[in-house]
This record gives sequence, C-alpha cells and structure tokens, in this order.
Amino acid sequence: MSIYCTYLTTYYGNKLPPFYIGSSSVEKIKNGYHGSVSSKKYKETWDKELKENPHFFKTIIITKHNTSKDARSKELRFHRHLRVVQSSMYVNQALAKPNGFHGSD
Repeated sequence: MSIYCTYLTTYYGNKLPPFYIGSSSVEKIKNGYHGSVSSKKYKETWDKELKENPHFFKTIIITKHNTSKDARSKELRFHRHLRVVQSSMYVNQALAKPNGFHGSD
C-alpha cells in the first residue's frame, strides 16, 4: 500500500521563486522527486535547474495520507491558505484539484 503526502520543495537558486507545494507518494519523495511544474512561466527554468543544479532543491514531507485524494485535498488547502497562485514566493501557478486535475480557478 502506498502512503501519500504533501511536500514543500525549497529552491536555493536565484532563477525561480523559493517555494513549491505539491502532493505525491512518500516513496517518490524519498527517491528524489521535487515536483513537476507545468506552468509556461516556470516549467522550462524548473526543468533546467533540476537537471543542472539538483543541489539547489530540498524537499520535505509536510503531511502523510492514506490516499492520493486526501493528499491532493490537503495540498489544495495549503494552496488556498497560503494564496500560492497570487504570491511571488511560490512556483505554483495553479491550485491543486482534488480529482487529480490542475488549473487556475
């Protein structure tokens, strides 16, 4: 059985905002996953920085959940509470969707 989580990735470089909040499986995080950015604004830079400067990324698990749906719901609560889409501190450009799809509200 997989355990799911919400996580915070901190970016220590100077080409992106410093934070990204996502959800995934605990196993994926333990294997070095830092998140997938799909926004036109940050995707190319995120992918390039991950490849060229992986040491700039540190990911920690915030909460653990029994289902991916619960993890995505918690991720959405974090996104709304922290107003990540409006904040220049977050790479996130869309709110999490509990059904697994992402997009701006």
